[in-house]
Amino acid sequence: MRKAIVYAPLLFIPVMLYLGVILFSGNADIRLAQVMFRSPMITSTAWIFTLGDLVLFIGLICLFVEIIKSASTRSDAIVNHALSMLLLVFCVVAFLLFPGFSTSVFFLIMIMCLLDVLAGPIISIVAARRDIGVGERIIG
Repeated sequence: MRKAIVYAPLLFIPVMLYLGVILFSGNADIRLAQVMFRSPMITSTAWIFTLGDLVLFIGLICLFVEIIKSASTRSDAIVNHALSMLLLVFCVVAFLLFPGFSTSVFFLIMIMCLLDVLAGPIISIVAARRDIGVGERIIG
């Protein structure tokens, strides 16, 4: 179970949540705009939190954890980066070809996947270079 958590990109969670919304509702736009709660603000306006906002919030938390996971220089990180790339390809294809995925919420989830794909290897390389640099100072 622990290996599955290390290998699997966590952004899979918001993508599957979005897929669940698409499968169990007729119109994604209407369902994602459904108000979950409304909170009065000091400015006498209401802060409205929708289902789409919840999916994006969960996606941001998952992206944060993915970026922290990418600082690892273990071989598990390579598998995670490859699976993140496959998830990004799935998101791009779904966004372009399937009408239920052509929403702003899914577009932002796709951008989160892109950031994960770009940031993951970069952070891993920087962490590995730092480790090598520390080792060189000790030897020299």
